[in-house]
Amino acid sequence: MAVAFTGFKEHIDERPTDKVISKVKELINSGVLKPGDKLPAERKMALDFGFGRTQVREALHKLEFYGIIKTLPQSGSVINGLDITTLDGLISDVLNLQSYDFFSLVETRIVLEANAIKMCAERSTEKDIRNLELALANYMTFFDSPDRVSYDFAFHRAIAEASHNPVFKAMLMIIIPDILDIYQRDRICAPSTEVSNEHQEMLSAIKNRDGDLAASLMTQHLQGVLAFAKQKLEQENN
Repeated sequence: MAVAFTGFKEHIDERPTDKVISKVKELINSGVLKPGDKLPAERKMALDFGFGRTQVREALHKLEFYGIIKTLPQSGSVINGLDITTLDGLISDVLNLQSYDFFSLVETRIVLEANAIKMCAERSTEKDIRNLELALANYMTFFDSPDRVSYDFAFHRAIAEASHNPVFKAMLMIIIPDILDIYQRDRICAPSTEVSNEHQEMLSAIKNRDGDLAASLMTQHLQGVLAFAKQKLEQENN
C-alpha cells in the first residue's frame, strides 16, 4: 500500500533535519508507520517531505544512532520494534536536544575525526581508497563553487566510513548539520589551496598506512576552524 505524506504541521524554528524527524514522528503517531514497518526510500521521502536527500539521510542517521530505526541488510531502514509510547518519547528527546555552541561542536569534531582518520589509515580497503580519491576529486572539481562545503564534508565523511567504526560515522552525522549551518551562515569555508593541499596530504598518509601522521594532519587541518570558533565563543560571552 502506498504511503501518502500529507497534512503535516510546519515547525518554523526547527532545522531541516529535525523537520524530517518531526514528519517521521507524525507518521508513527498517526499509525501510518508502525513498529517493524519499513521506511520509504530516501528519494521518496525527500520528494514527499519537500527536503533534499542529504537532509533526509542525515535525519535517518540521527534516528538510527538513537535506536529509533535500524538498517537491515537488503531491507533498508525499519522502525524499531518498540511500543508507540516509547518511540514517541525517544523521538521527542532527540528533537529536544539542546543546540550546542560552535566551539563545542568543532572541538568534538576534532576528537572524532583525528581518531577516525587514524583507524582509516589502519583499516581502509582498496575500495575505501577509491572512494576517498573520488571524494577528493569531487572536492577539487567544485573547489571554487558554493557547493565546496558539501564536497569538503563528503571527503571527511568518506574518511569516517573508511574507519570501519560506524559509531564514529554516526556521531559525525549528528553534529555535521549544525556545523554546516554555521559554516554557510558565517561563510567560513572560502576557497583555499591550503585546504586542498591538506586534503591531499591526509590521503597520502592514509595510503601509506601512517595513522599517527594522518591524525596529526587532521588535527592541524581543523585548527583554523577551532581558532575561529574560540574567538566567536569569547565574543558571545563578552
